[in-house]
Amino acid sequence: MSSELSTAIQELAPDGLSPRPGSPQEQKSSKTRETILEAALDCLAEHGYANTTHNLVCQQAKVSRGALLHHYPTSQDLMVAVIDYAFYKHMTTFSQMVGSLSDESRRNRNTAIAIDWQQCQSREMQVYLEMKVAARTNSELRAIFLPRARHHDLVWKEELLKVFPEWRDNMPKLDLTRRLTRAIIEGLNMSRELSRDSEAEWALVTFTAEMVLKIRQGDLDFPSVERIDAFKQSLSANVKRPRSTVSKAVRRPRKNAGD
Repeated sequence: MSSELSTAIQELAPDGLSPRPGSPQEQKSSKTRETILEAALDCLAEHGYANTTHNLVCQQAKVSRGALLHHYPTSQDLMVAVIDYAFYKHMTTFSQMVGSLSDESRRNRNTAIAIDWQQCQSREMQVYLEMKVAARTNSELRAIFLPRARHHDLVWKEELLKVFPEWRDNMPKLDLTRRLTRAIIEGLNMSRELSRDSEAEWALVTFTAEMVLKIRQGDLDFPSVERIDAFKQSLSANVKRPRSTVSKAVRRPRKNAGD
């Protein structure tokens, strides 16, 4: 299978990282941009979004503040580029690794799930998940992150069809399977510090790979609309809301005037 990158992934590369051949100035500018973005990834991975500043990135990249501001005038400009760069690097590696698999490994062993799990632990994906979590409570970051993440989701779907052509005839099933796999892989990754159990993680990743294989082969299917509706109705019919545990204020008897 070809491991060439799709046009959608290539277009994710931040502006200025693909200079024209034979242009020394553009080559130099591209190198500076890449150095800045790599430094930003290092800072975000080590210090988190809240503690990553322009000054910290400048120190890590060993560039002047003027040089950073020349390429990324605002924090928003830098974060947009970092978000795209992190996803671009993640998808580039994932696509190339899956593209190098034999048909046997890809179709019958679902080795791509193991690749996905390993790549989810990469610096790029750790930063992406860090910003995903931070965007929940930071409105400025959310305004930047969500549109980019939604676009990346479309790129992800397009790339899956390229590297997994065996799913092409069942797009709805592929989309649900993709969402299920992402939820499991990202959930496992975000709980690693809590569990610290590599053996259990690989057991769940292997189970996920086998489950996805059964879904593709038709041995396991997603519920129908009728089953979903019946399941939701069972919740409202059989599960009662817990009574409030907040104690009501004790009402004291009023005193008579003569007391």
